[in-house]
Amino acid sequence: MNKPSNKWLSISLISILLLTIIGIVVTATTYRNTQRHALKMGSDQLVKINDLAINILKLEIETYSLSLEDYASNVFIDDTPLRLTQTEQLEKSLNKRAAAIDGLFLLDTQGNLLSGMALDDRQLTSQTELPAYIKKDRYFAEALEGNVHQNGDSYFEDSRSYLNLYRPITDNENQAIALLVMPLDLEKLYLSTLSSTEDKFNGYTMIKDQDMKVVMHPSSEQISWSIIEDRQRQYPDFDYTDLERLEKTQLANLEGTMSYYSYWWDQPNPPRVLKLAAYEWINIGEARWVVATNLDFYEQNGNALQESMIILGLLGILLAVIFMMAISMRNYARRNQSYMENLRLLERQKLMDERHSLEKSMLQESKLETIGLLTTSIVHDMNNFLTPMIGNLQLMIDEHKDNEELVTDLQEVYHAAQRGQKLSSNVLRFSKVASNTKEKVNITAAVSEAIETMQILIPRTVKLRFEEHTTGFSYFEKEELHVILYNLLTNAYQARQINTEISVLVKQANEYEVKQFQEHSVVYRDKQFALIQITDNGPGIPKEIEDKIFTPFFTTKTASGGTGLGLFIVSSIVKKNDWPLSVKSSSAGTSFVIAIPLLKEDTDS
Repeated sequence: MNKPSNKWLSISLISILLLTIIGIVVTATTYRNTQRHALKMGSDQLVKINDLAINILKLEIETYSLSLEDYASNVFIDDTPLRLTQTEQLEKSLNKRAAAIDGLFLLDTQGNLLSGMALDDRQLTSQTELPAYIKKDRYFAEALEGNVHQNGDSYFEDSRSYLNLYRPITDNENQAIALLVMPLDLEKLYLSTLSSTEDKFNGYTMIKDQDMKVVMHPSSEQISWSIIEDRQRQYPDFDYTDLERLEKTQLANLEGTMSYYSYWWDQPNPPRVLKLAAYEWINIGEARWVVATNLDFYEQNGNALQESMIILGLLGILLAVIFMMAISMRNYARRNQSYMENLRLLERQKLMDERHSLEKSMLQESKLETIGLLTTSIVHDMNNFLTPMIGNLQLMIDEHKDNEELVTDLQEVYHAAQRGQKLSSNVLRFSKVASNTKEKVNITAAVSEAIETMQILIPRTVKLRFEEHTTGFSYFEKEELHVILYNLLTNAYQARQINTEISVLVKQANEYEVKQFQEHSVVYRDKQFALIQITDNGPGIPKEIEDKIFTPFFTTKTASGGTGLGLFIVSSIVKKNDWPLSVKSSSAGTSFVIAIPLLKEDTDS
């Protein structure tokens, strides 16, 4: 009886592959469309927020200007002496929350100080000298001639930004006889107005001048910095490619929106994020600024919802693949059943002629059956797939000996299947349940055996260093120690995606360590210990979850399919054997230390 054709199985598998590809393409397209829609919604919202910030800024500066105008109209009339007086209206301005007024100064047309008051702790004190920084306004000379409307341009002094408000004082013939100057501290103005709007969204508004230097920003240390050069000096390792693109775009356009990669500069260690910005150039008096409102693109536009949609899409694809594979394998199994029955009869007859071989095969088959029942479903199924595959490949090689090209291809597949079966066998060793029979075990040899197997299972990109020293013997179930090492090493290389390094140390504990381990239990008072230490260079365990890592089903790897049972199993085996276990973790990595008491006869020797 010939082996049934696997044509329909091949067709089914190809169909499943096509379905999977189509599903992935559809999911990716949906994600891009959702992201594009979110970008448009975020841009529209951000433009409105930026317009609100511009209106607030203009209104606030205009309010200060009107206060200056009102003050001048009420004080400098007719033949009133040219000197400053403190009025009720001025007191109201100073009593505003976080008032931005830095002082009030009266100058003659030559720029000499006639009278001045400086703001100190919201109290005006008389000034006999004009602060030098006021003359840094490039429109100061024009203001003395009465040719500046409302205010000059912004300028900087000691990493602070200022804006001078001007009000000419004229005589009865409308000739300028003096100039009233009110410098505004723009950082105080920002904190009292624009920074309050940041509570409504996850972002901030900033203002830059024509030289692209920061005039107002939530981080005061950024004031007077250029958005490229000065930041590069402070943070030389950051990527400024997108900021250079942002600067060119804003200088070339009066308004617009764009997305770009930047950093949250108001945080101690600025993280790199994708930002969405709306900007517009405005003129206030003689000042020309670009007002830009920025926010975190993903947090504002429902990144969590997009990720959930992707996960649901991939889950649907996976379920479809599993369903189609189950149907295909069931149909193929039915068609192959009669062939397999005949094959088993032939094999049984052959084995009966070789009794000695039969006994060995039955014993081996019994062991394999026991392993298969206790291993995970994935490894169990892989063994079931590979066993008939190897047998059938051998038969096909024997049947087509005259076709050398076909035999070569079949042998390549045959050897690949054999390597897969060998790998499966290694994994099965770690899935064995303890036989509940303790034995005298050489601890160093047991650890070395586990490491040898794990070097086959872990990715080749992981650097695994093993340092072994002579320790001694102890009574326990060797397979349980293998399970502990398997779970700890798996957690270690999964904690870091690239440049993963894991070190395993087995040695006899020193005096200091022995004293600590002996405090674990009264029965360990006179014991010596072997120490097993597994250390990785991962990101460490966050402080907030350190007390939960041994809880069953608690996992931080939900996206990658973590079950939350690995460290729980480690903890359970350690508690069962009453072994000391300690964990040390930091941003540089995590270290697990297990102590195993040694038999006294070994330590005495």
